Amino acid sequence: MTKEEILAMEANEELDKLVAVEVMNELMSDLFIPEDALELQLAGSPIKSGGGNWVCLCKYEEGDIPKWHPLPFSTDISAAWQVVEKLRSMEDGEGKSLLCCLNIYSDHDECWDIRWCYSELSNRNDGHKDHRLPLSWFSFPEAICKAALLIKLA
Repeated sequence: MTKEEILAMEANEELDKLVAVEVMNELMSDLFIPEDALELQLAGSPIKSGGGNWVCLCKYEEGDIPKWHPLPFSTDISAAWQVVEKLRSMEDGEGKSLLCCLNIYSDHDECWDIRWCYSELSNRNDGHKDHRLPLSWFSFPEAICKAALLIKLA
């Protein structure tokens, strides 16, 4: 995907699924559904996937067909914060820290800035250039998701 395509996406399940797959490394394969998925859901226990994190949930829909749904990363700050934590631990293809700086700023009004720099040891080092993605406060989770995709897919 290009930067323009990522920035043009709306905050919805499509963006959430892209973040789950590309950033959170979740397969979300409908081929793997736990045998007791229906019993667990009927008992009120959602089935989670993602190495202990709440990355996506298995839900039964029409016709009792189970389907994985990503968490609402682009609309819920508690889900989006998992993406921030993932960004902090990302490595490049050689096992070196991908980012040296990940800063989130607010002007205490209606604007947030997410800024990042690639690590000098990373194979993505671009001379410690400052990358920035400003968005308004109500779309802060969306901004986190788009910044993560720009970092991951660069």
